[in-house]
Amino acid sequence: MDFAGRLGGRRGASRGNVDEFGRERRDRPHGRKPYERPARGGRGGARGGSVGFGSRVGGQVDEAKGIESRLSSLIIKVGDSNSAALQNNLDALSVVLEKDYTKHEITVLQTLRQCVLELPWKATVYATLVGLLNAKNSGTGEKIVSMMHMALARALDSGDWGSAKVVLRFFALLVGTRTISSESMVAVLDVLLAPVGDGDCAATAAGRCLVHLAMSTMLWAGQSLSQLAPEALEQRLGVVRRYVERSSDDAQSSALTTVFHDAPSRGTDSLVYLLDVLRAVAEGGWKIDAVCTPQDMFSDEFAQATVHSLPPLELKELPTRRPFTAGVEFLQLVPSPSESAVRRFILQDFICDTITQLEGNRKDCARYLLQMHAMCSEDVCSVMTTAQSLEDIDPETSLVFEYMVGEVLFTQMLQLPSSPQRMMYYASLAIELRKAEPQILATVLETLVDNIVARVSSVDVECITRLSSWLAIYISNFAFQWDWARWESAATDTATAPRRVFVHEALLKLLRLSYLDRLRTMLPESCLTLLPEKPPAHNFKFTVAAMDERTREVSVAMGRCLKNKGTSDQALAILQEHYAQWSDIDDGTRQTLAREMLMEHVLLLGSKTLSHMLNAIEKFTPALLRFADSPEAKLAIARTVEDFWLRHPQFFVITIDKLIDYRIIDPISVVDMLFDEEHVGQWCKFHLWEILRNTINKVNLRVTQLQTRMAEDPSTEGIEATLAQMVQEQNDSVVATARHFVRLLSSQSGSADDVDRAWLMGRFKEFMRTYQAQIMENVPVLESLVFNEAASQDTCQVFVGVRNLPA
Repeated sequence: MDFAGRLGGRRGASRGNVDEFGRERRDRPHGRKPYERPARGGRGGARGGSVGFGSRVGGQVDEAKGIESRLSSLIIKVGDSNSAALQNNLDALSVVLEKDYTKHEITVLQTLRQCVLELPWKATVYATLVGLLNAKNSGTGEKIVSMMHMALARALDSGDWGSAKVVLRFFALLVGTRTISSESMVAVLDVLLAPVGDGDCAATAAGRCLVHLAMSTMLWAGQSLSQLAPEALEQRLGVVRRYVERSSDDAQSSALTTVFHDAPSRGTDSLVYLLDVLRAVAEGGWKIDAVCTPQDMFSDEFAQATVHSLPPLELKELPTRRPFTAGVEFLQLVPSPSESAVRRFILQDFICDTITQLEGNRKDCARYLLQMHAMCSEDVCSVMTTAQSLEDIDPETSLVFEYMVGEVLFTQMLQLPSSPQRMMYYASLAIELRKAEPQILATVLETLVDNIVARVSSVDVECITRLSSWLAIYISNFAFQWDWARWESAATDTATAPRRVFVHEALLKLLRLSYLDRLRTMLPESCLTLLPEKPPAHNFKFTVAAMDERTREVSVAMGRCLKNKGTSDQALAILQEHYAQWSDIDDGTRQTLAREMLMEHVLLLGSKTLSHMLNAIEKFTPALLRFADSPEAKLAIARTVEDFWLRHPQFFVITIDKLIDYRIIDPISVVDMLFDEEHVGQWCKFHLWEILRNTINKVNLRVTQLQTRMAEDPSTEGIEATLAQMVQEQNDSVVATARHFVRLLSSQSGSADDVDRAWLMGRFKEFMRTYQAQIMENVPVLESLVFNEAASQDTCQVFVGVRNLPA
């Protein structure tokens, strides 16, 4: 049987082959259910009542599949609730598995592996179950340990840090069930900490990732190691403490990755926070009481078990692999009792791992998230979905499970410099959560969004953008219903005030998913000024009233040509014929007028829909390329596009993107257009920075694709020269963007006021941390041409901070 993805679809190490929701595409039947049932047949196991030899064989196969399915179901469902029967259930299940193990070994092993990987909040349950199996048959325990060791090795080798973390936690718990020796666990910690012990990886993302894995493991292994190997545990804790102290000194770098600028500048890295948790747990005797620990119920059984040693673990070429993750300090968006800080971390860590491990299936992820509280120990947290009265739940006096789920979701979504998963995943997961509990989760998510918006003036600019996009997608899936009245005071704020910009941009995103009149019916009258006055539309320059007679002749001829499906050559001939008669202009002016006329009419031809736009650009690419023969011409084309789509940001973004695809304009011309002096006072407009991101991402993608092709087949003709050209274009784009940012931020005329400059500075920080890899490749050039004595002090501080970020 195929157990891959049985529990909701494991995410793959590669994210290239995914659908629009970020789910890995796999060859599996649609509508797969979590627990497959055997086919129902007639007597003897065959349909139609046949009782021949073949039907007896078929019946045996169906019976075997039925047993395997039931075994898998029992393993998956055990520990779904922390009930009084958990001890009996685990004991009974271990007896059943021991009895059927030899006949269905593959089924049992694969199901256990998937459960450990995909149901991380039940780690204590599965560690106890494996401990019982090992106590009954050491050979079974050895095979399970060997299988999970291979899973850990694969995860580390492929950079699947989420899977590595949950397997390491599982191993830590197996020490307590006397399945794995304490010496083996210490050896694993030594492997993780070896690259950072001498300080070589102190400033790298790889080092922080390894330390995070080691600290997460010690959190769960601490109770056992403190009894079996206390000196070894203290030595490894010392290595961790020294590393965290060395790597957490740079306040400038931390400020670049902080969601709330008014929060302590520790960044979103969790190492300092996790070290505090470790200290608190150590002071309490390494006792973790946030979730049930059924292994304590079977101390006598484990005392007689055979202890296994793990095979040696190796890390291969770790410093060169990206991306690395070191976790985050979870955002606190609602009050919570300080005395429950450790419990809060433990539960949110499980929630975080579940969101990560079940990224391939948002529906199952949402379902399991809402069931997870059943594993909590008594009185650890309040649960709104099971409470008799919501009025009795107060987040200031007790942890509220649903709020913790929401906080983890927003923590991951707003994580800097990038979120762990695609943005669409967090929107779709929130949608599934609300569908599962419509009233309660709607209230929870609205409260958390409100609390973020209340502090929006101190929120990182990139996070404001992400939240506005998330909100638009979320609202659009629930009939566009939202309590906009709570933000009606934003309509009276200044045009560049953070709260007004957030609400306005969220509405513009909604406008892409709906239409203006519908949004007007949703909003209270006091908020209507946050919407555009007119529906999105083009701004065609050559209207009848705006032209003289001879310009009208050219425009009419060009419009008739394009409308009648004329070709590029025919369009060029019309321009040549008409403008050649204008004897009062020079060739340069004639070229400029012809370029503008052609571009405006091509855009008008494609203005009906996106498909029309793409077809129009593709059809007239040869003609447009004739007029894009210089940097000045390319810049003029980009400006023409902006003027044409002045009232339609979405089409502006897409048109620029497609013109780059067809090489009609280049990234440098787009960068120069975006940083034009005409945009001073408009740095708060999100679509300008959407264009910048799309442009640089497109260049980076081309470089990556060419590098991959060259690595696969170095003999491919011309690829080396093309790659060199694209790398140069990549470097030029990054340097030009940084130069424009610094020029504007270092000049009084670069922004309209302090608020406008704050928006520009926020986008500068976003650019620098997002493209840190390209920044580091161009440090000498940037130091010489950009971050010199003419640059402002705050821009230089950002440059220094980015250079100190873990790479």
